[in-house]
Amino acid sequence: MESFSETLFEQAFDFNELEQTVAATIRLAVSNPASLYLFFQRYTYFNGYVSSMIPRLVSSIALSRYLFTEPHIPVIEEADRGMQIAAKVMVAAADEGAYGASHRSLAQATLMTVGNYAGLSPEQRNQFSQIPPWLHQIINAVISGYQGTPGDIASLIQAIGFHSASEILGDLEYGLLDKIIRYENRGSGFDQYLRQETPRIIIDGHRYDPWCYILIHSKHEGSGAEIEHFECALEALNMLAPYRPESEHQKIMAWVLEGFQVFVDLQQCLFREIYRECLELIETCEPISMVSV
Repeated sequence: MESFSETLFEQAFDFNELEQTVAATIRLAVSNPASLYLFFQRYTYFNGYVSSMIPRLVSSIALSRYLFTEPHIPVIEEADRGMQIAAKVMVAAADEGAYGASHRSLAQATLMTVGNYAGLSPEQRNQFSQIPPWLHQIINAVISGYQGTPGDIASLIQAIGFHSASEILGDLEYGLLDKIIRYENRGSGFDQYLRQETPRIIIDGHRYDPWCYILIHSKHEGSGAEIEHFECALEALNMLAPYRPESEHQKIMAWVLEGFQVFVDLQQCLFREIYRECLELIETCEPISMVSV
C-alpha cells in the first residue's frame, strides 16, 4: 500500500483551487474593518469547534480496542496498538492548551482586537455573534465527521482523514492570513493598527501579541503548529495498514480520502459563505444587518 504523504494529498486534491477560495475571501474581508470582524468572528467560531473535536477523535481511537493490532504478536492484549495511533492525534489536542494560553483564548484576543479596530460596540459585536443557519449546519457536519465512532473501523479511518485535512488546510489558511494582512497590506489598515496602536493582551497574567493566534498556527514564508500536527497525522495514517488485515489496505486508502474530501467540502463552503456575507456587508454599509442572513 502506498504511504500517506503531503504529495499524495496534493495529487488527489487541487490545492491551488482551494487556496484561491480562501485568499479571495480574506482579501475581500480585509478591505473593510467591519467585514474583517465578521470574517474573524466566523473563522474563530468554526475553529473553536474543530479544536474541540480533536480530543473526541483521540478518545474514539483509544476506546477501539483490538481494531489495530500487531499481526506478529499472538497475545491480543500485547498486540493492541490503538493507543499508539491515538497518541499521534493527541499531539494536536495537547497543543490547544500550550503557549501559556489556550488557542481559544488567543482567538478571542485577536477577535477583540479586530472589533476595537472596527470601532464596534459590545452590542454590535453581540449581534455579529448571532450564528446563521448555514454555519450551524457546517458545525454539525464537523462534529459528525471529526469524532469517529468507537469500534467502527471505517468511521475511525475516515475521521483521521478528516483530521489530516483540517491540519494541512489550516496551515494554508493561517499562512494566507499572515501574507495578505501583514504583507500585502503592510503599513495600512489592520496591519498599521497592529503595529502602531495595539497593546499586548493579558491572558492569565501573561502578555500576548494580538496576532499571536495566527502565527502559532502558521505564517507567511514559514510554518507553525498546523504543519507539525499534519505530520503527526501522517504518522497515524501510516500506522494503520500494518495493524489491519491485508485485505483492507485498499479500503484504508479509500476511507482516508473520503474523510479528507468531506473536510475539504466543508472548508470551501465555509469560505464561500463568509465571502458572501462580507460582500453583502460591504455593499450595504450596514454591518449589523448581516447577522440575520
